[in-house]
Amino acid sequence: MILLFCTSKPTQHIFLFNDVSFKLNEDEEVADIDPKNKEIFNLFYDKKPVQIPLFRCIQSDDYLIFIGIPFNTSIKELANHGFTSTFNQTVSKSDSTSYIYKKYSIEQEQITSYTKSFDTNLVYILTVSNSADLSDSLFSINALSNRFKK
Repeated sequence: MILLFCTSKPTQHIFLFNDVSFKLNEDEEVADIDPKNKEIFNLFYDKKPVQIPLFRCIQSDDYLIFIGIPFNTSIKELANHGFTSTFNQTVSKSDSTSYIYKKYSIEQEQITSYTKSFDTNLVYILTVSNSADLSDSLFSINALSNRFKK
């Protein structure tokens, strides 16, 4: 009798808080929060109005995903949150109580910010990619929302 076993890579998640996790795709890995990644993250948001400490950095060959855990702020305050550089905002969606989704572009660079509320806790996602097609498919509001598990 021959037994065949199928092996598959288990789905990986980054645990955030209170049974909330963020799913990693197959080609993604958690990267060190080194000075280079901190610098990239800090390029994209203005620290003055809100505090969003960088919690995790996820990398793939074609993009970066930063996860921050905002504190002492609200969805309403984050809706007015701006980047330090001038980008062309292409999409902005919010229900003003549970999420904010914004997309920006500058030349080839595609940036997505997505803030989601889980009860009284917030998660901030910032993605950076050089491909509009990749950004549109992997970082749409539905794609990002579906990566959270509660």
